[in-house]
Amino acid sequence: MPRIYRVVGETATGMRFRVEVTAEKPYDAVEKVYSLIGSRHKLSRVQIKIREVAVVSPEEARSDAAKLLMAVDRVVRY
Repeated sequence: MPRIYRVVGETATGMRFRVEVTAEKPYDAVEKVYSLIGSRHKLSRVQIKIREVAVVSPEEARSDAAKLLMAVDRVVRY
């Protein structure tokens, strides 16, 4: 079952970030953050430093998108 992970880090340009993503494992959450931050700011993986990865309960999550995804009971595709 997916969990909400809070990933904290900074970039080589000095920008700090805190992103909440849903993933099965911490490794998957880190990969998703590399993809998101890299595509938004045109950075490579070596320019992104991950400082912390932590599991967050849905009540503690700040991201509305992550809360919404955790509330979904099942997904039906046609």
